[in-house]
Amino acid sequence: MSFFVDGCTVLPLIRPVAEPFIAYRVALADHRLSVVRVEAFVYGLGAGRLVLRAPENETGSSLVPINLSAAAAGVALDIRERDGAWHIKTRSPDFVFSYDVVLTIEDRYSPDVRSMLTFMGEDRCRILGRDVFLVPEAPFASGVIVDMDLFPGRGLSSSAPAVRERVIVPDTGELSRTMAAAGAYRFFEREIGGTALSLAIGDTWSFGDEEFFGVLCRIVAEELALLGPPPQSRYLFICERNPVRGAARFDYYGIHYGGSMLLLLDSRIDRGALMDAPMAVVAHEFFHNWNGETLAGGDDAFLWFTEGATVYCSYRILVRANVLSPEQHAAHRRTVIARYRANPHRERVAVGEAGNSDMWDKDMVNLLYDGGYLAAEALDERIRAETDGASGLIDVIRYLHERSSRPNAGGEAALVAAVADLGGADISRFLGELIHTPNPRELADRFSILECADER
Repeated sequence: MSFFVDGCTVLPLIRPVAEPFIAYRVALADHRLSVVRVEAFVYGLGAGRLVLRAPENETGSSLVPINLSAAAAGVALDIRERDGAWHIKTRSPDFVFSYDVVLTIEDRYSPDVRSMLTFMGEDRCRILGRDVFLVPEAPFASGVIVDMDLFPGRGLSSSAPAVRERVIVPDTGELSRTMAAAGAYRFFEREIGGTALSLAIGDTWSFGDEEFFGVLCRIVAEELALLGPPPQSRYLFICERNPVRGAARFDYYGIHYGGSMLLLLDSRIDRGALMDAPMAVVAHEFFHNWNGETLAGGDDAFLWFTEGATVYCSYRILVRANVLSPEQHAAHRRTVIARYRANPHRERVAVGEAGNSDMWDKDMVNLLYDGGYLAAEALDERIRAETDGASGLIDVIRYLHERSSRPNAGGEAALVAAVADLGGADISRFLGELIHTPNPRELADRFSILECADER
């Protein structure tokens, strides 16, 4: 059996430990059809059987391997599909399996299409492990090798450590959450407070790459100072042109997944936007490291906090990092209030019932983010009042995150308990009215603030 490195056949890997070892290779099979071929090399399997599963995808269907086959010493192996998994039976401890994956790129505004963050272009690509890798159930040695034979010699960066075109993923459990960017990106690296940051930026912009990376690092440094070490030690930011725009769409948005942040910006953005509201997409996505999946508590009604509180805190962080001026911040807040006031859903839908699963309904998405922003602001004011200014919303989020390994670290009950722990206040009634009542008085009262500002 041979192994491939940079497109060349070399000797098989020497088994480094007694545990089974696995290495993957991802190569371009058909650029025009966006098909990649995945090969996996298994060494030292003792059980004689390997079970493969597609990683769970909470936002859509899982990948379907095409032409899945396996062989040992040139002899085809038996593969059976059963209970949503593929079972490979072999008498040899060393063998290879391979399959193709069609990279069907999603229109983010179509909720029925599976959420694929992978992208394949003429000169570059980004690959998310969840989209391409079948993951084995058997325990394997740490240090899974992934060779990205896609744009050799053009550069590569990853949310896992990488050398040339090789990515070293800590274990098979992290395969689905690992993202790599390869090809004609411009790559930048920096370490801040023990956290490694990588930027892969594509397309052309009115601002310089170094300028953008500098602002990004300022934002990250401010969040690290406020919230402490993030869950990961390494993060990859990928900045690209937003391919979908229009009156019913959003000109820029971000996606956070594990150690990767995808930043999709309007290509028409001018240089001045580096010190304006569009940089909230950086602050927002990185802030999800603290207020994100671990604090969601599996409660859909808590999405207002996951997103709304993150929007609110990210703008305050931009001011602290001198990316936004206080005047810019105040102008943005007035825009949020005006947009919430004009939202056709606010009189009948509570903020806690708003969602963003259907991106076609821009008003509902705005209700979640604008209403969530204003609810988070009201909650921050209440916490500060109840604790005589000793604690605020960011302190509560840090407190919740530090306890995120405990059961029920997130959710409304955990939020109420955290405020009680930090300041002794019971905010349950206040929070219930704020989140579960359409157009609550706490938010409607902010209209008068907007009207006073307009009069001035």
